[in-house]
Amino acid sequence: MVITIKERDEHHMSHESSSAGIRMWDVFQGDVLVGVYHSEAEALKYKDLLESGRLDSFKKPPKR
Repeated sequence: MVITIKERDEHHMSHESSSAGIRMWDVFQGDVLVGVYHSEAEALKYKDLLESGRLDSFKKPPKR
């Protein structure tokens, strides 16, 4: 699955956030938003985690 990072544009942020100069990055897995980060570095770390498959080890088995 393709994982992409996009900087959120001012049309998708509150007026207050835009005025304060806050920048945000959205992480998408396919067409699904899976994370929002305040720094590009953190978004890239999450992308690497998703691509590595290490996140799968955090999933709990279903309860019976």
